[in-house]
Amino acid sequence: MDAKTNIIVQLRDIWIKLKDEKEQLSVKFGKDLSDAEKEDARQAEEGAQKVYDAHLNNIAMNVKNNFYSWKDVEKIDKDLALEIEKILQDD
Repeated sequence: MDAKTNIIVQLRDIWIKLKDEKEQLSVKFGKDLSDAEKEDARQAEEGAQKVYDAHLNNIAMNVKNNFYSWKDVEKIDKDLALEIEKILQDD
């Protein structure tokens, strides 16, 4: 595996972990919680979303700066490539 592919795989693995954490917080947020717990869950969910978005933006910036291509990302993970494409189209 070349260095570029290795980096994309590592970034993809982090993306999957962040995505899972974000989804788990959403499930937790939906449960019966006290007002204080709801606020904590909301803040945790909001923070997780910001970290998730920042990670995607980092990958998209690497594509934009030609560190690797969108096609390189697509070869590793099509779902990740679709997320990156959305960001690139918004810029």
